[in-house]
This record gives sequence, structure tokens and C-alpha cells, in this order.
Amino acid sequence: MKRSNLGWAGTLLLFIGVFMPIVSVPVMGNVNYFRNGEGDGVFVLILAGISAFLLLKEKYRGLYVTGGLSLLVMLFSFFHFQSVMSDAKAEMERDLAGNPFRGLADMAMESVQQQWGWAVLLVGVGLQIASARSKG
Repeated sequence: MKRSNLGWAGTLLLFIGVFMPIVSVPVMGNVNYFRNGEGDGVFVLILAGISAFLLLKEKYRGLYVTGGLSLLVMLFSFFHFQSVMSDAKAEMERDLAGNPFRGLADMAMESVQQQWGWAVLLVGVGLQIASARSKG
């Protein structure tokens, strides 16, 4: 696959991936990375825009920077989410000790799940970095 095609595919996946579901929450439904302009996905969108500019100028090595920064933002978001969930579970355990409805709260917490949008974003970063590494 051509170097530019890899870069464009990765950039497109990053742009689209920001609007794909990354977390499923009971009652709220699916949450995307953009979150109406309030999420970290805004940074990834900006980086995708910079990547598109770099691709137009055929500055493929710059995709190392934009792809790497996108990956760092995603890793920060992922681990921050894991930390928040862990804290929420600990707080729930403390606050609901002995409560007969604790089982319902446990079920609700267990039903919060990561979604497939993360995979789209990671493939996008991988394609951008592959484009930067490619020789032709």
C-alpha cells in the first residue's frame, strides 16, 4: 500500500473514531470520545487535522509526532477512565456496605464497558505510524 494511502487511511480512522462509541454506560447509552466538544477526542481531532495538512505537504515523518501524540492522549484517557471507575467502585463499596440494594449497584457498575471505538482509534494511529515508517 502506498505511503500516502496508509497515512490518509489512518487519519480518516482517527477522525471517524472520535465519534464512535468508546464506553457503554447503563441508562446513558454509548459515549464517544468527542463528548460534544468536551472530551479528549477534541485533541485527537486537531491532531488528525494536522496530520491531513502534513499528508498534503508530503511531510510523512511528521506523522510520528501526530500519531504519537494521539496515542498519548488516548492512553491518558483510557487510564484516567480506569482510575475513575476504580475509585467509583471503591466509594460504592464503602457507601453501600450493608445496603440491601448493593447488588443492583454492583450490576450497574459491572455493565459499564469499553467499546469498539478504541480499536478504530488505535488502528488509525498504527496506520499513521506505518505511513511515517514506510519508504515508498
